[in-house]
Amino acid sequence: MPKVKPVAIDLLTVDRRGADGAVWSLAHGGDLDANLVRLGPGGAVGAHVNDEVDVLVVGIDGSGRVTIDSVQNDLRTGIVIAIPKGTTRSIQSRAEGELVYLTVHRARAGVRIRR
Repeated sequence: MPKVKPVAIDLLTVDRRGADGAVWSLAHGGDLDANLVRLGPGGAVGAHVNDEVDVLVVGIDGSGRVTIDSVQNDLRTGIVIAIPKGTTRSIQSRAEGELVYLTVHRARAGVRIRR
């Protein structure tokens, strides 16, 4: 397995223009996966279950809601939410503004997030 190189990135300077979705991803090859995700006003990641990994969600900019097994949690700058594997989850930005958040979890084989 190739050695993973250290990385430092200023998430506040990443270009977030364009469609909803991942605007930056950690280079694959190590034990971690991380994605900076942008949802425009009223954007959403629909309800789904991930049975493989726990996910840490970190609010970077804007505000929205993370729903975990029908429990709503506010997500905004500086808020961290741990989402256990096996739970039903969804994420939605507020109607009046975008939501930018970072997801971090153990790497999974075969997962690709595209912009």
